Amino acid sequence: MKAVHLCCGAGGITHGFEMAGIETVFAMDIQGIVIKSHEANFPGRPALVQDIARLHAKSMPWADVWTCGIPCASYSTGGNRTHDEPVTWELIRLLDEASREGVLPNYLFLENVPEYMSSRPAQALREAIDRVGLRFSQAIFKHADYGAPSIRRRWHLIAYPKRSALPWPEQTHMEEQNILNLPLWVCFGDIRQKRVPRPKYMSPKALKGIIRRQRKKVQTGIEKGCGVHCCLYIVEDKDMMYTMMASAWKGLARNQAVVVPHRYGFREPTELEWRRCQGFSDDFIFEGNKRQRYEQIGRAVPPPMALAMGKAIMKQRGATNE
Repeated sequence: MKAVHLCCGAGGITHGFEMAGIETVFAMDIQGIVIKSHEANFPGRPALVQDIARLHAKSMPWADVWTCGIPCASYSTGGNRTHDEPVTWELIRLLDEASREGVLPNYLFLENVPEYMSSRPAQALREAIDRVGLRFSQAIFKHADYGAPSIRRRWHLIAYPKRSALPWPEQTHMEEQNILNLPLWVCFGDIRQKRVPRPKYMSPKALKGIIRRQRKKVQTGIEKGCGVHCCLYIVEDKDMMYTMMASAWKGLARNQAVVVPHRYGFREPTELEWRRCQGFSDDFIFEGNKRQRYEQIGRAVPPPMALAMGKAIMKQRGATNE
């Protein structure tokens, strides 16, 4: 099977799909630095720096499956929540073009934050999928259930041919002991970096700043009558890592500060630990400066989740061919 990856990022979905046996025939992203990362990890796969608004269905190689990492900042509780990102509307245009020109893929795999599911762009996208003759199913998945050591939850949609069975990813890990004998969730102790040459400790001043911000958030939440998100998380070895935000490069960021016990204090997670919590192997390459690398890691779809989805598509396709 062959795949086209739209808004591919550094290649979390690409990596998972290729491990499942799905070949990459085209990838694109508007950011040059992420395409450099993609090319470094997947040499020989066609990858372009391009605006999706300038892309046309007929200009891409035909593929069995399209994937798209729709930007989440417009929907995330940690983002601006404006719902004004253009990628969804361009994806709808590409689906309509592909249907008219006879190059529609058999499958479509999408990912975003849970809040995206109830947005107007998401509703328009679901209508477009139905319009071009595909069925779809959507759900909120815990990536920990598929081997990524993080509590991260994300919306996923899979579109598939109407006469086919639903390709649904098989869960690979569980929170507790189970009769299926599946491995338990991967905890922070399993991915902790053994030697940290220069740990970045949380100072008393930083702790006071976090407490001050937390009090302000609580008061604002009470005044507005809305929920309050904690901005300090202490992760011990038995715990799952918290969702990595693209702003993690700032360290003790305003929206979320994650620290881990280290000797006689608390330190920030290392870049290697953040990579591992997203399910990336230690040798996966992220190009660019610290901010660019952290943003690529935080915005990626964990490869273990993409692997499970790729396997489900391959299995369903094989059953159909039989």
